[in-house]
Amino acid sequence: MNKADNSRKVFKGALTRTLAVIMCISMIFGVMGLTGCKFIDNLTHGVTQKNLSEAELARLVTNSIMNESDVADCYGKIPKSQLDGLSYSMFSEYCSILRKNASVHGTADSFRVLNEQDKQIYFDSIDGSANAEYQTIYKYGDMDVVELCFSRDKAPGAAPVRFMLSKKDNTCSLPGDFIVDSMLAYSYINHYFEMINDGNVDGLEAVIKSTYNSDIYLNSVIHAKADYIAEYYRLKVKTSTSDYELKLFSPTHITYVIPEVFSADGTKFVSKTVELRLKSDGKFLVEDDIPSTIKELRFSREGSSKLRMGSTYTNSEIRYLLGDPIVATHTADQVILAYSGMTIRLDAEIENGQWTSGRLTSVVFRKQSAFTLTEDLYIGMNISELLLVYPMFDECGYTGSFKNGDGEFALSFEFDEYGNVSTIRLGEPVS
Repeated sequence: MNKADNSRKVFKGALTRTLAVIMCISMIFGVMGLTGCKFIDNLTHGVTQKNLSEAELARLVTNSIMNESDVADCYGKIPKSQLDGLSYSMFSEYCSILRKNASVHGTADSFRVLNEQDKQIYFDSIDGSANAEYQTIYKYGDMDVVELCFSRDKAPGAAPVRFMLSKKDNTCSLPGDFIVDSMLAYSYINHYFEMINDGNVDGLEAVIKSTYNSDIYLNSVIHAKADYIAEYYRLKVKTSTSDYELKLFSPTHITYVIPEVFSADGTKFVSKTVELRLKSDGKFLVEDDIPSTIKELRFSREGSSKLRMGSTYTNSEIRYLLGDPIVATHTADQVILAYSGMTIRLDAEIENGQWTSGRLTSVVFRKQSAFTLTEDLYIGMNISELLLVYPMFDECGYTGSFKNGDGEFALSFEFDEYGNVSTIRLGEPVS
C-alpha cells in the first residue's frame, strides 16, 4: 500500500481558566518507595517551592485523572520548573482523556512506576513495527511510565491507564512535548471519525487528501475514497463513536478498537482496529483497513447474453454466445477456449475426445476486443479510472472477490509501465 503522509493539523482546546494560587508551604507526606504501588493521598493545598519527587508528581497527576474537580488545584501545586511549559488547558484535556479510560476500570486506589522490563515492553508496543518511516517514542527522551492500579478492577481486560514522567538530571517533570503531541494526534484521528460520523464527505476528503500524492490520485478519486469510507461506516459499523475503545494513546501511535462491525458476509459482528502513526517527517497517517467489496461480474460478447461465472454451459451454448474459438484445447477435466483478446476455462465433461458441457471457472482479458465486463472495466483503462469504480483497490493489491450462487470468484488486475490495465483476471481463488 503506497500512501504518502497526512499533513499535520493542530487542534488545540480552547479551555481558559484563571488559577487561584494560594501561597503557602506544604509538607508532602506518606511517600512510599517506588518499587510497588503507592496509595493516593490528598496533598495539602499550596504550591511547594522545591521540586517534587517522582512519587509526589505522579500522585498529583493521578488525582487529576481520577477527580476532575482536583485538576486546577493539582496543576497549581506543580512547580513551574516541572511543568515543562505545559499549559493548564492542555494538561486538563490530557487528563480528561485518561479519566475516560480509567472510568472503565472503576476507581484507582494506587499507582505504580513500571520497572525497566515492563517499561520496555510498553515502549515496544507503542513503536510496534516502526522503521525509518515512523517516529519512535524515544524521540521524547528518558521517561518513566506510571500505571494506575485498581484493587477492584471492573474491566481487567481493558487497556491499562498509563502516563509518562520525564527524567533529566535526577529531576522528574511533566513531558510537555509528549503530552502536547499526544493531544494533536488524538485530535487528528478523532476529527477523522467525526467527519465520518457526520457523513461529511468533503471534510473527510480534506483529512485524507494529503495521504495520496501520486499522480493517479485525482481529486475525483480522493472524493470517491472519502465517499466509500463514509458509506462503509454507515452500513457496516454498529458501534457509536463514543464507544470506540482507545487501546494505545501516545504521540507516535494511537490505536482504537471498534467493537462491533458487520463481518464481510454480514452474518456476525467482529471488531475492527484503526491506527494513527506519526511519520518521520512529522505528518500523520491514519491506517484504516476498509474492505473493497465488488458486485457480481459477468462478461459478454458485444454486450448481449452476459455469461455468469460458475454456471454450466454446453459446447453449443458457448459457441452460440461467444462464437467459434481461435484455439480450443482440453485436458482430462478442463477445456480452454481462446478468443481474440480473451481466454476462458471450464471444468468440463469429456466424451470421445470432445467436451459436451462445462462449468465456467476462469476468464482472462488481455486486449480490447468485442468481449466486455460489467462495471465499465476494460483493457487500457487507467488506474485512476479503475479507482473511480473500486476506490479502495489500491489498498488491497488491486484484487477483490464476490460470491454468487455458484461460488466465490476473485478479480485482479495487472498494469503496464504507464499505469494502464494490461490484464484482467476473473476466476475461482487459488487455494
